[in-house]
Amino acid sequence: MTTIKKARQLLLTGALGCSLFASQASALNIVLTNDDGWETPNITVMAQKLREAGHQVILSAPCTGQSGKGGAMTFLRGVVIDKSKADQDEYCVGDTDTSKAHEDYVEGTPVMAALHGIDVLAQKKWGSLPDLVISGPNEGNNLGYMNNNSGTLGAAMISIIRGVPAIAVSAGRGSTQEGSAQAAIADIVLNLIAKLESRKGYSNKLLPPFMGLNVNIPDNLDDKGYKFTNVGWNPGEANVVFREDLSQDPVAIQYVAGGIAARGVPFEQAKIMALQMLTGQPGLSFDTSGYPLDTHERSEGVALANGYITISTIDAHIQAGIAKKALTRAKLGPLQ
Repeated sequence: MTTIKKARQLLLTGALGCSLFASQASALNIVLTNDDGWETPNITVMAQKLREAGHQVILSAPCTGQSGKGGAMTFLRGVVIDKSKADQDEYCVGDTDTSKAHEDYVEGTPVMAALHGIDVLAQKKWGSLPDLVISGPNEGNNLGYMNNNSGTLGAAMISIIRGVPAIAVSAGRGSTQEGSAQAAIADIVLNLIAKLESRKGYSNKLLPPFMGLNVNIPDNLDDKGYKFTNVGWNPGEANVVFREDLSQDPVAIQYVAGGIAARGVPFEQAKIMALQMLTGQPGLSFDTSGYPLDTHERSEGVALANGYITISTIDAHIQAGIAKKALTRAKLGPLQ
């Protein structure tokens, strides 16, 4: 069964407890952003599908890939805004001129792009905050503790803090290639929005204040459907590690070789070139042996590995729970 057929099957079988197909929903004012750049297949199809569904969409995303930037931002310095697609309500934030001196180059991070959409573009177009911010769909899942470093989550968190409901959406690595996967992913997001709209109630809000969703979609959509999860600690298929010599790391070799091969170089030759490039170079990579400290079935990293589309609730703060607060007082108090 193809990915898009499986997605349609999921949506029709009511994996959220009832059918996700709501009655004709009202048009929403949506700011769409990401951390992969404004011209990726995922965000392009997402914008198209949202507009086809009748929603008003402003796309405000980084001009360049900003994966892993988390909540990064640059204060009190001018940043370039690309307005070449302003007639389509699409903008990108950040320098692309790599000839600039380092001190003059200002990247447009996901947080900055989201705020540009909320504070500037939404006010100009609608005269108000957007009804919703969608961050993604990301090229790769954001799970467990790795959400702390995710630009996709960073953009969603700043939106929630500003009082705007936000949905962070991340898909598997298979979503990096153009094809039916993007449409299937967008359809899942559209139907989640329709479900939220159908239950807005008297508040007329999609979600309560300071609340958002972290949605992860696996590469292979089967009939397992959705699972409401905790963010947990489990980062899914890979745990981040620092290597003294990246040439000794199979993951790094495969990743760099893949990028070289994408430019038309035979893969075996690309691997040799990657080995030469990485020899003696320290840096971050991924350990794919798993994350044994969190194996709970409700952790999103575990549930996604088991084939579920995961939905975790997020609230944009780092406050620990009551038990850990009490433990802090017990260990440190009384203090004078």
